[in-house]
Amino acid sequence: MEPSTPSSDPAPSPPSSYGLALASLVLGILALVLSFLLVGGFLGLVGLALGVLHLARKRRPAGMARWGVALSALGLLASVGFAALYYSAYQKLTEAMQDASQSREIDFTKWEGVAAPDFSLTTLDGQTLKLSALRGRRVVLDFWATWCPPCRKEIPHFIQLFDQTSRDDLVIVGISDEDAKTLGDFVKAQSVNYPIASAKNLPSPYSDIVAIPTTFFIDRKGTIQTVAVGYHDYDDLKRNAQARDLPGEPKKAPEGPPALADASQVLHPSILWSKNIPGARALCVGDWESDGAPRVLVAAGATLHVLDLTGAETSSVPLPGAFSLIECGRNKEKGPRLLGYDNWGHDVTVVDKAGKKLWSVSAPIGVDGAHWGDLNGDGADEMIVGMNGGGGLQAWSADGKKLWAAPLGNVWNQSIVSATQDQPARVFATEAGGSVRVFDAQGRPLATLRPSPDGYYDKLAASRAADKTIQIAAINGDQMAVFDETGKILWTTSAIASNAGWRANYFAVGDIKGDGTNEWAFMDGSANLVIATMSGQKISAIPRAKDLTTFAIASPPGKPGVLITLAGATVQACTFQP
Repeated sequence: MEPSTPSSDPAPSPPSSYGLALASLVLGILALVLSFLLVGGFLGLVGLALGVLHLARKRRPAGMARWGVALSALGLLASVGFAALYYSAYQKLTEAMQDASQSREIDFTKWEGVAAPDFSLTTLDGQTLKLSALRGRRVVLDFWATWCPPCRKEIPHFIQLFDQTSRDDLVIVGISDEDAKTLGDFVKAQSVNYPIASAKNLPSPYSDIVAIPTTFFIDRKGTIQTVAVGYHDYDDLKRNAQARDLPGEPKKAPEGPPALADASQVLHPSILWSKNIPGARALCVGDWESDGAPRVLVAAGATLHVLDLTGAETSSVPLPGAFSLIECGRNKEKGPRLLGYDNWGHDVTVVDKAGKKLWSVSAPIGVDGAHWGDLNGDGADEMIVGMNGGGGLQAWSADGKKLWAAPLGNVWNQSIVSATQDQPARVFATEAGGSVRVFDAQGRPLATLRPSPDGYYDKLAASRAADKTIQIAAINGDQMAVFDETGKILWTTSAIASNAGWRANYFAVGDIKGDGTNEWAFMDGSANLVIATMSGQKISAIPRAKDLTTFAIASPPGKPGVLITLAGATVQACTFQP
């Protein structure tokens, strides 16, 4: 009998298990694809853990798990890289905003010793208060808000000061731009015993306030003695409120730029037609038929409605997407072009007259605005795009090729003034630092403007005047200034303050009177849609226009212009007559 020999059968294969390996692979792919959203980092971490766990158990398929581990690791690393990039951009933006905030501190010392500019307001209890009528008594004007912690901290000091003084000697008035109900609820809850008023659009220097609380101390002669910015304790407030009158005559008030003035001849708006377009979100005007006659273009969902100036819809065009902002550009060889994008969107899309998408510009962290303009004077408009999140300002050719980029960080607003036969193009942009930057057609920086040294500008538009000079309209808080290319302010008026207003339409330019010169259209601080000449004369206004989504001016050659507005789904056309 022969001895038995050991068995030579192969070792058993490891068991198969697709669950962890497949999950790791799927999560790895998602981590890599979504890394720019940072959520990819979390997915990559989970995918990496599942893949490693599968391999540690020595189960099949090992190749799938290895791919999952590799892709998950790449997604995790990419997310870390994007996070570092976003953090760097955030730091730059924060630093710019801090620098801008510091630069906005107002020097009120130039107003000390000046007769306090007069104004009237109505207090919460219905009493009319006129500052000049308080001569002979000391006056304390506290500019504040219910949401402001330092302001709230000062309120008990003013209550105590009011209790301990006579009305024949001292008047305290709290002024806020909040609504009466909000103020009334606060006054009742905090037992505020001195007059409180809701007021806006007061004259300078009260309109110059950018930090609250700010308190004006005015003596018996009506002269500004002291302006205190920020929180002050009771002893400081009492000392300033009871200081001796300043000796001598008041100083001359600091000279400021001219304000928008009423024109001698006022035009009255008249509704030409009104049309309801369901789903309307965006509006512009342009030479859509390339015949020199402006058309009204309204984007509603995925459809562009084309109207003539009588309000008749002449055609409709399918769009590749829904846009909340549109603008019509010209191209003398290839016909009109329409750019469209959405608020907080990531792409600007360009379509032709048939609605076909031609090309697009992507902004990974968001688009802050896009406009057409002829940079080189060849009859074809180029496009500029302002980027969010440190993307800067970019210029693109008529056929979608990048021409240049200016590294400005966040770009709030931008505008092109097209080239003419004898005038070069100019590009203007406001950026995170609050200044107005000027570029030539090739993107070379020409100037950095801050017309008011303490101003922070975000909303902006620019246009060429009849004398071929360029005017820039820009908003600084609740003030609008129109200035030239040197930064010299030509005139000012009030504006609606809005933290995100660079995404809204604040300006339009066109020939309202039909005399060959353009006028400005804009929203003032009282939500009136104002029509003003470029010389600073207010010729008309549409009151209480705060519900408008957007507006534009259609200027038919040799005829008075037509103001086109969009409110909700209603498109309306107005003309202006003496």
